[in-house]
Amino acid sequence: MVYWGTPQVKDALAATKWPQVYRERNELQENGFKRMLDHGALASNDGRKTIVGPDRQQQRAREKRAQSLVAAQQRLAKKAEALKTHQDTVAESEHKGHGKRLAQRQRALAVAEKESKDAQDHHETLAAHASALGPPRERAERDFRPQTLMTFRTLLLENALTSCMAGLVGTLTMQGSLDCLVHILFARSGARMETDSPIIYWMNTIGLSGAYQRLLTAVVDGLGAIDLRDQGKPIRVRLKGLSP
Repeated sequence: MVYWGTPQVKDALAATKWPQVYRERNELQENGFKRMLDHGALASNDGRKTIVGPDRQQQRAREKRAQSLVAAQQRLAKKAEALKTHQDTVAESEHKGHGKRLAQRQRALAVAEKESKDAQDHHETLAAHASALGPPRERAERDFRPQTLMTFRTLLLENALTSCMAGLVGTLTMQGSLDCLVHILFARSGARMETDSPIIYWMNTIGLSGAYQRLLTAVVDGLGAIDLRDQGKPIRVRLKGLSP
């Protein structure tokens, strides 16, 4: 059984139908992957890219030290207050001439002094550790692997193609599938020439049937109608090699 059987799938399909649906799903994905390969979305490798950002490990360590330092400061304040209380009680017993009570309070004062000193030492140690971390630093984040780059590029190209084709189809008077439009538009050889004003693309039509040539002519007219631009320069598409 396949692993993607969600409660919704279980309600809609019998378990015996899952493998067939799974095969159909795989076929759709493979065809989509091949279409992405066709326009070069996954046929490039720009290497590994790194992004410089804050040192998150140091950032987490600084936050942890800051929290510990605040807790140590609160503990130190409580121990200092307790020490002051014990000092006052010892002074009171000495003033009143207590015997046994004075000894008890002196022992309690010694314990409070030790606890206060330990709290002070702990606070100083934490402060030294926090200072040793230094100011916030930067470091390179994880590498952007080629697979990640190609995935981003694929999504961007798919969205750009879909948007372009949606605008193009609105100007066409002829019917044609999206796959057919993409194939005859992007799978043709040609040349590019950039001038001071327009950018001109020459597309080779040799080998196309008459019907495809008429469709490609309509596509080129539609590209001119939607006014494509690159860095402010208008893009003009021209055909060469048209048969009479």
